[in-house]
Amino acid sequence: MSVPVTVQRALGLVARRHGARVAVRHGDATLTFAELDRRAAAIAQGLMAAGLARGDRVAVMLPNCADYIAIAAACAKGALCMVPVNYRYTGSELRRQVEDCGAKALVCDTRFDPQVADAALPGSVRTIRRGPELEAMIARASDAWVPPEAREDDLFYLGYTSGTTGRPKGAMVTQRNRALAYLYWATEFGIGSGDVALHCGPFHHTAPFTFTLAQLAVGGSVVVLDSFDAVSAASVIARHGVTWSFMVPFMLERVLETTLDGGTARTLRMLISGASPLSTRTRTRVQERFPGVALHDFYGATEAGVVTNLRPEGQSARPRCVGLPIAGIEVQIRDERRGIVTEPGVVGDIWLRGPTLFAGYFMAPEKTAEVSDGQWCTLGDIGYLDEDGYLYLVDRRKDVIKSGGVNIYPIEIEEVLLREQDVRECAVVGVPDERWGEAATAFLVLKDAADAAQVQRRVQELCKSLLADYKRPKAYRFLAALPRNANGKVLKRDLREAV
Repeated sequence: MSVPVTVQRALGLVARRHGARVAVRHGDATLTFAELDRRAAAIAQGLMAAGLARGDRVAVMLPNCADYIAIAAACAKGALCMVPVNYRYTGSELRRQVEDCGAKALVCDTRFDPQVADAALPGSVRTIRRGPELEAMIARASDAWVPPEAREDDLFYLGYTSGTTGRPKGAMVTQRNRALAYLYWATEFGIGSGDVALHCGPFHHTAPFTFTLAQLAVGGSVVVLDSFDAVSAASVIARHGVTWSFMVPFMLERVLETTLDGGTARTLRMLISGASPLSTRTRTRVQERFPGVALHDFYGATEAGVVTNLRPEGQSARPRCVGLPIAGIEVQIRDERRGIVTEPGVVGDIWLRGPTLFAGYFMAPEKTAEVSDGQWCTLGDIGYLDEDGYLYLVDRRKDVIKSGGVNIYPIEIEEVLLREQDVRECAVVGVPDERWGEAATAFLVLKDAADAAQVQRRVQELCKSLLADYKRPKAYRFLAALPRNANGKVLKRDLREAV
């Protein structure tokens, strides 16, 4: 007799085992595992009483809060499919995503009523507002309700991503995908029931949401911030005995500007970085500020979860490396002409295989076929493997600059620019150029904007000494801040369009 490997089962078992323990802390409010389980069951029951059935999609447009987690657990419990929606969307963007996924319900916060009104959603979509309306639905639930048993291939959520083809599309993540991922990640990062995790990235982005559930699935607690603020994060780490946190590089850089250090963060044992490249400068500063804290740097994606991880012992010896494949994952490098590349150091497309990979793009078989050959998939990134099997991420294929017939990788230039201490942050993009096709343009954010001319001279000298002439930026532009999404990732498309 086979036992299904599902998120429903994982969260149900941990609620029975650790019922009285605090699962979620948000502000001054807490939910124990038992309370979270009961709330999830009541929400699932209410959604199904409203006409939803196995596999139906539930769009969620909420800020970070305990109910976000409860609704995710409710979808797992009711074999429903959760669809996180970016709360910064306009009405038209909201309508497009709801129509694309065919959502039967939208759970939202009243603060987003203007976008919901502008979306003019069809009457077939049940809108449920957090607050009195959601609480009334929960109050009608019966303790005697028995949820349907989830199957491994039931969709747990659709993670919308622009990926390699522009318009957002829903990556289908099954209950089995994520139940296995939680186990693999707990093993890889050493996450256990005694841990307290801080999560401050927006839950509509995959990594903060999934790392939160990974911690809960093994019985540990999570502390949730409404949104990222470096001072608040530092305070919470010290006050609640946080043992680890996932932060994108941008967040780590801002935390380094606070007074938090190894002394005030006595319980902190691990920091996990991902979602965008961790520069050598930031990596070094984190290690110096928190000498007893294990720093991990992973490569992953909505479609795959964590793919590779560079463990603490490899941080200094392998700069710009994103580590070895984690348990269950295989990585190949492929060349468009030569096929699979076996020689170390050869740059090509990164291909992946493993049980935590997504099941394809929702209602888009042609888009799935563009990135998959049946067992393996590629996410538009390019890199190479060294002789020990460590992966080095070179860049997103769409961000590679094609100048004068050669490829230029922006990450390589950005690493050089960040050697200048007066550069707070930077990004390099390719812009149209009549002579070269594309020309590398560097966007710099300085610690002191008044020093722009001198800083430009110094970075030009750095580039001249460390980069071949064709790689050097043809132009420099100075900004007060780089455009970023809610999870801190630089929006390079916005930079290209601004030129």
